[in-house]
Amino acid sequence: MIQLYGLFNQILRLVVIISLIKNFDAAINYKLTSFYDGTGGLTMDGIKNLSSWVEKRQTIVVLFTDWCNGSMNKLFNIQLNNIWSNKSIPLITWQITGCNGKKLPGVMKLIHNNLYDTYINLFGDRLKSWLAGNDSIYGTNDDRRAYIRLGMKYQGREYPSCFFLCQGKQSSNFCLH
Repeated sequence: MIQLYGLFNQILRLVVIISLIKNFDAAINYKLTSFYDGTGGLTMDGIKNLSSWVEKRQTIVVLFTDWCNGSMNKLFNIQLNNIWSNKSIPLITWQITGCNGKKLPGVMKLIHNNLYDTYINLFGDRLKSWLAGNDSIYGTNDDRRAYIRLGMKYQGREYPSCFFLCQGKQSSNFCLH
């Protein structure tokens, strides 16, 4: 039932987005568009179908990734390549969560205390390599682009990194002193 509700919610969002794009096509024809389809670049069918229908390519494709070593292969070998091959730019939301959205209590302090340095460095190295393109040399014609945002705004209990506030801890735990 929850999956059915989630699917209905995604379809409803898609219909609203499409209707807005169709209704304001002449006014926004010169603007860059972005899209989040829920697959994060694993499949591009929804994005290609939307682009075909509104006769405009989605310039930016939003995706989410966690702080899980196992997610990096999927991100760098499949998702980013699919988005780039679609002639779109990935916007990577790097959520500070564990594998499968697992909450990481005290993660901000753990990051501050260098516990995640190995993971962060590996992620940075993989991103740098992907951005350099197939020849692994910056400044050539095959260089790639991506946007990255660190986490998202904390929106209450439904957000996986809300563990500080949701467990009655101080909001100052979000700040590094």
